[in-house]
Amino acid sequence: MAEVRFEHVTRRFGDVVAVNDLSLEVSDKEFLVLVGPSGCGKSTVLRLLSGLEELDEGYIFIGDRMVNDVPPRDRDVAMVFQSYALYPHMSVHDNMAFGLSLRKVPKAEIERRVKEAAHTLGIEDLLRRKPRQLSGGQRQRVALGRAIVRDPAVFLFDEPLSNLDAKLRVQTRAELSKLHRRLGTTFIYVTHDQVEAMTMADRIAVMNEGVLQQVGRPQELYDRPDSVFIAGFIGSPAMNFFEVMVRNDRDGMYLDADGFSAGVPATRTSELLPYSGKKIIMGMRPEHIHVPEYMPPGTTAAPVRARVDVTELMGHEYYLYLLNGGKQFLARVDARAVPRPGQDIEVVFNMANMYAFDPVTGKAIQRTT
Repeated sequence: MAEVRFEHVTRRFGDVVAVNDLSLEVSDKEFLVLVGPSGCGKSTVLRLLSGLEELDEGYIFIGDRMVNDVPPRDRDVAMVFQSYALYPHMSVHDNMAFGLSLRKVPKAEIERRVKEAAHTLGIEDLLRRKPRQLSGGQRQRVALGRAIVRDPAVFLFDEPLSNLDAKLRVQTRAELSKLHRRLGTTFIYVTHDQVEAMTMADRIAVMNEGVLQQVGRPQELYDRPDSVFIAGFIGSPAMNFFEVMVRNDRDGMYLDADGFSAGVPATRTSELLPYSGKKIIMGMRPEHIHVPEYMPPGTTAAPVRARVDVTELMGHEYYLYLLNGGKQFLARVDARAVPRPGQDIEVVFNMANMYAFDPVTGKAIQRTT
């Protein structure tokens, strides 16, 4: 049993509250990703769970056992760091076996575990090499192997892919997902990269300034963010935000910005009625902004005039940096469009995919349909 529970956990460093009243449950065999900007407290959560930091308030459970006062070596967790922390004078085999030797595990058992882990990670032919003879990706696999041989109840990962190049990060993400399925063990993974979170996690826990903001499945956080912060953090490229006035006329409801007026679909008006005559924050993801000639069928289109500032061809699509009413926003459009910087064009917002947030609290204005 490797369920993990944080109950009202707080950690302070002087006047700084690194983790503030955290309550979170991680299910047995779950792949949970803790994500957030630098300094949000996510790595501190991992260090509290591993025993490398002492909490100031609250309780931490691994399975049915409270581990507040349990030494790190007895918590049955294994941690993989951003820095590989390999012993340079030891071979790959000895790096993987070292922790087991310290625990007086029998030699035959050590050999079995090292060989199994090396086979799982595809590094059998590297066992005699020293770390300096390995690439960054190979060193990361060795660090993973050192954790695997311990056969822990919980694996903890602290930004383990940050030192890898872009291509290798993509490859290693897939390998970690496969490794999780193969081992059937609880994974808790810390990253500032929301793409890693979206692609690997069973659930994502988003933190900011030491406070847990929202927990849910990746698609849930993408489709129904609780706040402006979540909406701007989850999704790549990030969501566009516009300050708009809600106008309710006889012929319908409109959102008026400095440079455009967008009609609100009838299915979305009820949630905004309390804000009639008031300002809200409208969110629109770049992938929900289109050029008219390549607009997907069924788009609830609101036309917006804009000037092209910068274009980025991504192969299968363009990123358009557009200017309207003195504000820049980003659209992801069909690669068949041929926009030019300085050109005035018309794009359409798909208002069926519009997001709305309270300008004071930053909280999402919940859909009623």
